[in-house]
Amino acid sequence: MIAALAATYVGVQAFISTGIHRDIAGSQRGAAAGGFLELQAGGRRIRVHLEGFPVVSIPQHATAHYGQATPAIGIVDGALRFALDQAGRFFVGFGGDVINQHTPLPNLDQVVASRLAGYRYETGYDMPIGRAHFAEAIVSAAPSLYGADIYTYSVPHPSVKKPERASEVDYSLAWGIQMQHSQLLVGLRAINFDARFTATGAAADRNAGFGLFAELRGLLSH
Repeated sequence: MIAALAATYVGVQAFISTGIHRDIAGSQRGAAAGGFLELQAGGRRIRVHLEGFPVVSIPQHATAHYGQATPAIGIVDGALRFALDQAGRFFVGFGGDVINQHTPLPNLDQVVASRLAGYRYETGYDMPIGRAHFAEAIVSAAPSLYGADIYTYSVPHPSVKKPERASEVDYSLAWGIQMQHSQLLVGLRAINFDARFTATGAAADRNAGFGLFAELRGLLSH
């Protein structure tokens, strides 16, 4: 079997999640579907992993406070991964995480935009199961993401900048099938994001969700 975490590959991951969003206006539950693009390159002991998706809009339920808010969100993360065993199955990684968002709030005559960035830490394990299957577990964390919410208005009003600090934890567990030139994975993924305004410590927003994913990887070398 080809080690899943040691291969050089390009991948597409489809992700369907359900979760909750909390901010000063209350809580909203909902479901969403999206996808991640992946690229990993390198050897058995050291490789570079990149993941993300371009900015996409996610309509939310209209509320009395905000109206019909439609956040546009984009995520990019990358890490240099180091294998801790000769087979290249257990790794730790270090890199960065960037989250962009742009949200019109029609009832408030304002648009909120932000970019948060910080260090990312990873650990993962690839366990072979027979000759053609494997299990893959990955835990990633960005404990300190820094940036600011920028509020701009459609009525005469100066823009407002509110610095914030956030954290994110990402877990995934998958079962995979090894094929000649590709891998197919199905599993569970959970993401927990929490942001607070640095000036006051007040909660900015919280997003927590989990769901099913399926990923197809095309192996370029191994």
